[in-house]
Amino acid sequence: MAYPILSSESLRMILNAIAEGKSEISVSFDLDFSAKKEKLKLSENGIIFNGKEVEVPKIRDDDKSCYLILEDVFEKVQYSSGGGVYKLIPTSFRPILQISGTSMHKQSFIERIEKDKLFGRILDSGTGLGYTAIAASKTASKIITIEIDEMVREIQKINPYSQELFDNKRVELVHGDLVEEIKKFRNMEFNFIILDGGTPRSSGEFFSQENYNQAFRVLKFGGRLYHYVPNYHTNRGVDFAARISSYLKKAGFKKVVRDEEGSYLVAWK
Repeated sequence: MAYPILSSESLRMILNAIAEGKSEISVSFDLDFSAKKEKLKLSENGIIFNGKEVEVPKIRDDDKSCYLILEDVFEKVQYSSGGGVYKLIPTSFRPILQISGTSMHKQSFIERIEKDKLFGRILDSGTGLGYTAIAASKTASKIITIEIDEMVREIQKINPYSQELFDNKRVELVHGDLVEEIKKFRNMEFNFIILDGGTPRSSGEFFSQENYNQAFRVLKFGGRLYHYVPNYHTNRGVDFAARISSYLKKAGFKKVVRDEEGSYLVAWK
């Protein structure tokens, strides 16, 4: 993590302290990832950081964003790339990624991964903020996690809760397209597979029959595939999870169980 990162709530606290004439305030520089608070000296318009005055931007009461402290400016963690808008959103737990207004919030899916205590070698795609890979690494011996989106990879570097991706020796980060990368693996190489490919519109051939055939090939007998399924075009009567379930069965998976509330499937080989 190259720069301190603050939540919008921390910025509001700073602005209120300045308005009240206070000379300093203690805030988290890592979105409460650690229990540590940093003391900041206050000026009339902002904070004193590394000996320089940094003006604190005025934000709306309903603003939910994260802000980096750069050399002499606050920068919102909100970037445009490839026609999409990427934003890191603080929560009461850990921040979530929002892409073009859709929050990539998958707590139930991550909790299932933690509960099942996956072991051995695991293939994970796409990485996102890395919460699923980090959860699986607690019990597995090796995680190979693949992410194609360069902007997501950059936000991983900013987010304090993603840093274990870079520090954990059991986690191997791969920048690439699962559809191509999966062809490089041996038959029955993995004990478990975790798939989370965003939406069909932005994921190429991720949700294709051929990709599920490849997943079946590289998964060991008795292994399981965990698949997060986005709520894609449900307002148009599209049951995307049912479509994926049929692809998995056609690929050879003997049983596919759906968790509608958690928006995921589990398939057994």
